[in-house]
Amino acid sequence: MVELCEEELCQQLASIKVYISGRSDTISNKLFPSTLRGVTMQWLSGLPAQTIQSFGDLATLFIFQFATNKSKQMEVVYLFDIKQMKGENLKVYLARFNSTTIRVNDPNQKFFVKAFHKGLHVNQFNDLLTLRRLFNMKEIRAQAKKHIEAEENLTDRLEVEC
Repeated sequence: MVELCEEELCQQLASIKVYISGRSDTISNKLFPSTLRGVTMQWLSGLPAQTIQSFGDLATLFIFQFATNKSKQMEVVYLFDIKQMKGENLKVYLARFNSTTIRVNDPNQKFFVKAFHKGLHVNQFNDLLTLRRLFNMKEIRAQAKKHIEAEENLTDRLEVEC
Protein backbone atom coordinates (compact mmCIF):
# COMPACT_ATOMS: atom_id res chain seq x y z
CA MET A 1 0.00 0.00 0.00
CA VAL A 2 1.27 3.45 -0.87
CA GLU A 3 2.01 5.52 2.20
CA LEU A 4 1.39 9.22 2.50
CA CYS A 5 2.00 11.40 5.51
CA GLU A 6 -1.17 12.74 7.12
CA GLU A 7 -0.35 16.41 6.51
CA GLU A 8 0.22 15.79 2.80
CA LEU A 9 -3.00 13.78 2.53
CA CYS A 10 -5.01 16.47 4.31
CA GLN A 11 -3.61 19.15 1.99
CA GLN A 12 -4.53 17.12 -1.06
CA LEU A 13 -8.04 16.37 0.23
CA ALA A 14 -8.62 20.06 0.97
CA SER A 15 -7.44 20.95 -2.51
CA ILE A 16 -9.73 18.32 -3.99
CA LYS A 17 -12.75 19.69 -2.12
CA VAL A 18 -12.11 23.20 -3.41
CA TYR A 19 -11.75 22.12 -7.04
CA ILE A 20 -14.48 19.53 -7.20
CA SER A 21 -17.35 20.45 -4.86
CA GLY A 22 -20.67 20.79 -6.64
CA ARG A 23 -19.40 19.52 -10.01
CA SER A 24 -20.84 16.71 -12.13
CA ASP A 25 -19.14 13.29 -12.16
CA THR A 26 -17.62 13.97 -15.59
CA ILE A 27 -16.06 17.26 -14.52
CA SER A 28 -15.03 15.85 -11.13
CA ASN A 29 -13.30 12.87 -12.75
CA LYS A 30 -11.35 15.21 -15.01
CA LEU A 31 -10.45 17.71 -12.27
CA PHE A 32 -9.49 15.16 -9.63
CA PRO A 33 -6.16 14.04 -11.18
CA SER A 34 -4.99 17.66 -11.43
CA THR A 35 -5.21 17.90 -7.63
CA LEU A 36 -2.88 14.96 -7.05
CA ARG A 37 0.88 14.98 -6.56
CA GLY A 38 3.58 12.50 -5.71
CA VAL A 39 2.48 9.11 -4.45
CA THR A 40 -1.22 9.85 -4.90
CA MET A 41 -0.64 10.50 -8.62
CA GLN A 42 1.44 7.30 -8.85
CA TRP A 43 -1.43 5.40 -7.21
CA LEU A 44 -4.02 6.81 -9.64
CA SER A 45 -1.79 6.10 -12.64
CA GLY A 46 -1.38 2.51 -11.46
CA LEU A 47 -5.11 1.70 -11.35
CA PRO A 48 -6.24 -0.82 -13.98
CA ALA A 49 -8.23 0.58 -16.93
CA GLN A 50 -12.03 0.70 -16.49
CA THR A 51 -11.71 0.58 -12.67
CA ILE A 52 -13.55 3.86 -12.19
CA GLN A 53 -17.11 4.28 -13.48
CA SER A 54 -18.11 7.32 -11.41
CA PHE A 55 -16.60 9.96 -9.18
CA GLY A 56 -18.06 8.02 -6.23
CA ASP A 57 -15.95 5.01 -7.26
CA LEU A 58 -12.88 7.21 -7.49
CA ALA A 59 -13.51 8.83 -4.09
CA THR A 60 -14.14 5.45 -2.43
CA LEU A 61 -10.94 3.95 -3.86
CA PHE A 62 -8.93 7.02 -2.86
CA ILE A 63 -10.22 7.01 0.71
CA PHE A 64 -9.74 3.24 1.05
CA GLN A 65 -6.16 3.53 -0.20
CA PHE A 66 -5.09 6.43 2.00
CA ALA A 67 -7.40 6.45 5.03
CA THR A 68 -5.09 4.09 6.93
CA ASN A 69 -2.62 6.96 7.16
CA LYS A 70 -5.00 9.02 9.29
CA SER A 71 -3.55 9.38 12.76
CA LYS A 72 -5.28 7.24 15.33
CA GLN A 73 -7.01 8.64 18.36
CA MET A 74 -5.24 7.83 21.59
CA GLU A 75 -6.27 7.48 25.18
CA VAL A 76 -5.48 10.25 27.65
CA VAL A 77 -3.41 7.80 29.71
CA TYR A 78 -0.77 7.87 26.94
CA LEU A 79 0.00 11.49 27.85
CA PHE A 80 1.38 10.32 31.20
CA ASP A 81 4.17 8.53 29.30
CA ILE A 82 5.41 11.75 27.70
CA LYS A 83 8.46 13.02 29.56
CA GLN A 84 10.71 16.00 29.03
CA MET A 85 13.90 14.51 27.65
CA LYS A 86 17.34 15.24 29.02
CA GLY A 87 18.58 18.46 27.46
CA GLU A 88 15.15 19.27 26.01
CA ASN A 89 14.05 22.82 26.70
CA LEU A 90 10.55 23.76 27.81
CA LYS A 91 9.58 25.12 24.38
CA VAL A 92 10.31 21.82 22.63
CA TYR A 93 8.67 19.72 25.36
CA LEU A 94 5.53 21.89 25.31
CA ALA A 95 5.30 21.67 21.50
CA ARG A 96 5.74 17.88 21.58
CA PHE A 97 3.14 17.53 24.34
CA ASN A 98 0.66 19.82 22.55
CA SER A 99 1.00 17.94 19.27
CA THR A 100 0.06 14.75 21.08
CA THR A 101 -2.93 16.21 22.96
CA ILE A 102 -4.58 16.97 19.62
CA ARG A 103 -4.93 13.22 19.00
CA VAL A 104 -6.39 12.38 22.42
CA ASN A 105 -10.01 11.26 22.23
CA ASP A 106 -11.04 12.72 25.62
CA PRO A 107 -9.80 16.32 25.88
CA ASN A 108 -10.08 16.55 29.67
CA GLN A 109 -7.93 19.54 30.65
CA LYS A 110 -7.48 18.25 34.20
CA PHE A 111 -5.66 15.18 32.89
CA PHE A 112 -3.69 17.21 30.34
CA VAL A 113 -2.39 19.48 33.12
CA LYS A 114 -1.49 16.56 35.39
CA ALA A 115 0.26 14.66 32.60
CA PHE A 116 2.20 17.72 31.43
CA HIS A 117 3.30 18.53 34.99
CA LYS A 118 4.27 14.91 35.68
CA GLY A 119 6.47 14.84 32.56
CA LEU A 120 8.40 18.01 33.41
CA HIS A 121 11.94 17.96 34.76
CA VAL A 122 12.34 19.25 38.29
CA ASN A 123 13.06 22.93 37.69
CA GLN A 124 11.73 26.42 38.34
CA PHE A 125 8.83 26.04 35.94
CA ASN A 126 7.80 22.78 37.59
CA ASP A 127 7.87 24.55 40.96
CA LEU A 128 5.77 27.38 39.54
CA LEU A 129 3.11 24.92 38.35
CA THR A 130 3.05 23.30 41.78
CA LEU A 131 2.51 26.66 43.49
CA ARG A 132 0.05 28.19 41.02
CA ARG A 133 -2.26 25.17 40.58
CA LEU A 134 -3.18 25.91 36.96
CA PHE A 135 -6.35 24.25 35.65
CA ASN A 136 -5.97 24.07 31.87
CA MET A 137 -3.36 24.00 29.13
CA LYS A 138 -4.16 27.56 28.06
CA GLU A 139 -2.99 28.78 31.48
CA ILE A 140 0.09 26.56 31.30
CA ARG A 141 0.97 27.85 27.82
CA ALA A 142 0.65 31.46 29.03
CA GLN A 143 3.01 30.81 31.95
CA ALA A 144 5.33 28.72 29.78
CA LYS A 145 5.59 31.53 27.23
CA LYS A 146 7.03 33.85 29.91
CA HIS A 147 9.41 31.15 31.13
CA ILE A 148 10.51 30.29 27.57
CA GLU A 149 11.25 33.95 26.83
CA ALA A 150 13.38 34.13 29.97
CA GLU A 151 15.21 30.91 28.97
CA GLU A 152 15.86 32.24 25.47
CA ASN A 153 17.08 35.61 26.78
CA LEU A 154 19.49 33.85 29.12
CA THR A 155 20.75 31.62 26.29
CA ASP A 156 21.25 34.67 24.06
CA ARG A 157 23.21 36.48 26.78
CA LEU A 158 25.39 33.46 27.43
CA GLU A 159 26.17 33.12 23.71
CA VAL A 160 27.15 36.80 23.51
CA GLU A 161 29.48 36.44 26.49
CA CYS A 162 31.26 33.42 25.00
